[in-house]
Amino acid sequence: MPKNPSRPRETTNKPQSPKPATGKPGNSRQKFAERQSAKQRAAAIASRRRRNRLLGLGSIVLAVVVVAVLVAVWAGGRGGSGSASATSPPAGTPIAAAITSKMASVPVSTLVDAPSSGIVAAPGTISDAKLTADGKPDLLYIGAEFCPVCATERWALYVALSKFGTFTRQPGQIHSAVQDGDIPTLTFYNSTYSSPYFTFTPVETTTNQPNGNYYVPLQTPTAAQQKLWTAHTTQTFPFVDFGGKLALDNAQYDPAVLEGVSFAAIAKDIGNNSTVVGADIDASAKVLVQAICSTLSGNKPAAVCSAVGNG
Repeated sequence: MPKNPSRPRETTNKPQSPKPATGKPGNSRQKFAERQSAKQRAAAIASRRRRNRLLGLGSIVLAVVVVAVLVAVWAGGRGGSGSASATSPPAGTPIAAAITSKMASVPVSTLVDAPSSGIVAAPGTISDAKLTADGKPDLLYIGAEFCPVCATERWALYVALSKFGTFTRQPGQIHSAVQDGDIPTLTFYNSTYSSPYFTFTPVETTTNQPNGNYYVPLQTPTAAQQKLWTAHTTQTFPFVDFGGKLALDNAQYDPAVLEGVSFAAIAKDIGNNSTVVGADIDASAKVLVQAICSTLSGNKPAAVCSAVGNG
């Protein structure tokens, strides 16, 4: 805070003891002038005091504003590209309908034409009892919101699921934990999916908010889900079980592809196979569509399943 200007030497505001009146007009005018001069000096002193107080208060306010701005910049820097904060709500923030509609309507032909050079993992065969829910084959997803690998796979999974049904309650926009890639993605927590062919059961086990040496708990797998998860992984993420016939335990493409890219930019590239992001997500979605056709939907709808083939 800047120092206040040098305080003026204060003079008393008390009137001096009047001299005996002489009855001469000149003396009266002189006394009147002296009194007016004393009042003006007192007013000037009071004005300077008020100005000094305002300067001091203004300095304090300015200091507070500067600190607030620095904190905001620091927090924003920690959030990384495309992140508004270090954490996000468990259900995420709403995604614009234009974006979800665009992601859901990528032509199957575009998925088929996507180059597969970036694919590094695919579902593998398992021999479990038939996994069902509500009388239908079940697609079980176990992930975590902090997880960068889950963040990577959810994009392709959303595109693939959209070929067989609809999200009546859309996923929200989140990002993986700041210290785990800070990858923009969507969360299946609190989403609702409907398909005439199968059910989709998502379990997001934690948020992206740090809690001690781990993260804040969110959803707990049932005993049956936990048994499947531990039977095929060491409780790693993501785990996608296709009705007990196929399982995926990794992201299909490299998460580094999405690091430093904004949510909007990723969504924009989906369906554009001339970009690395678009090609990797589209090719991954094609593989997932093939897996769903062969294990969950009975190769329906025919137009979709016949177009992608058997892989």
